[in-house]
Formats: sequence, C-alpha cells, structure tokens
Amino acid sequence: MKKLKLNLFMVAALAIAAVTMSFKMASTASTFHYTDTANPGVFSDPANWQPGNSSIACGTGTTKPCEITAEDEADLESKLDGKTNPQVLSIVDSRRQ
Repeated sequence: MKKLKLNLFMVAALAIAAVTMSFKMASTASTFHYTDTANPGVFSDPANWQPGNSSIACGTGTTKPCEITAEDEADLESKLDGKTNPQVLSIVDSRRQ
C-alpha cells in the first residue's frame, strides 16, 4: 500500500511538471525604434535606438531601420554589436524611408 501511494505521488508530480513545462513563459521583449540622432547613419549604434514605438510610419521604405524587438538595452546592444548597416537591416522587424 505504501509503495502504491509513492508511485501515485510520483505520477502526479510528473504530470504537474509536464503541464507546467508546456506553457510558454511570458515574454518581456520591448520594441526599440531607430532615431538616427546620436550618430547619424550608423544603424548599429545603440545610442541611435530608443525604447517604444516609432512616431514615423514603419514599412514605408527600405533604406533605414524602423523598429527592432529586444529583451532590454543589453540585448539590443548584443544584437547590434559589430554589424554593418546591411546586416542591421536584415535583422530589424521593420524599415522606413
């Protein structure tokens, strides 16, 4: 009887663990928009990016980045680090004129 209770407890624990792991953790990602003010023309400079959505309409062109998603400023810096302008354009969520 004791062994049966232990086995049932283990099955219940595994079931709870499986259900818990099937849910995706809530993302804390933020949107950053390109301002081009700190170092004009250098897309990989984190100082050119500000938190929040762009006040300029995105999707209106292909020459400049518009918005990118990152967990925080450190994640943004790691995404942009060492990239050329074309490489940054290839990883952004949207572009603008």
